[in-house]
Amino acid sequence: MDNSAKDPSKIQTMFSTIAPRYDLLNRVLSLGADSYWRKFAVGRLPKVKNARFLDVATGTCDVALEIVKRFPPDTKVVGVDFSEGMLNLGREKVKKEGYQDRIDVRFADVTSLPFEDNTFDASIIAFGIRNVRDYKKGISEMGRVVKSGGKVVILEFTSIQNRFFRTPYRFYITKVLPFIGELISGKKGAYKYLPSSMLEFPGPEEFKRSIEETGLKDVRYYKLTFGIAAVHVGTKP
Repeated sequence: MDNSAKDPSKIQTMFSTIAPRYDLLNRVLSLGADSYWRKFAVGRLPKVKNARFLDVATGTCDVALEIVKRFPPDTKVVGVDFSEGMLNLGREKVKKEGYQDRIDVRFADVTSLPFEDNTFDASIIAFGIRNVRDYKKGISEMGRVVKSGGKVVILEFTSIQNRFFRTPYRFYITKVLPFIGELISGKKGAYKYLPSSMLEFPGPEEFKRSIEETGLKDVRYYKLTFGIAAVHVGTKP
């Protein structure tokens, strides 16, 4: 994929355009497994009192909502995204579910987070890091704002390692998914970009090395559902 496809302004526009159908897109991309994956990723967050978590690329706030539903009432989440279209939908969803007092939704870019060092107990990003042109810088920022000993959790689609599942899944996301996505939304470009971004993202082992290069320690990963997705967890020294 031409790296110009990850131009921040283009990504912003694309996600704002598909925002109304984004939740459905995740269901389709993941073959319905995304809810389980988010639960698994949220389960890697540390259990601490008065926890403060940062949900990066919060989108429609699915991860932020999962956190406040699963953690004690003293847990608070700041959700950030750089797509106003996604943020508007996220705020609506948070308000509808009555969690405005526990989830603060703000505009921010992962490569330049507007928070002091050592602010959060953990940061988490789901299905967002592959859309960042300089994803190492994004991961570094996620680590910078986390306290020493805190976690950085990354849930992302990955290049399929299972050789039996790789071919049919590639066919599904390159041929079937764009057709379904365009049919549902009427938006052609995004549904071509997103599958390409999935196929070209590094495999789990290579991505683990990239995370380690940002300074995080004890990085481990968990492959989910035949390796369609993986959750990487690193610890800030």
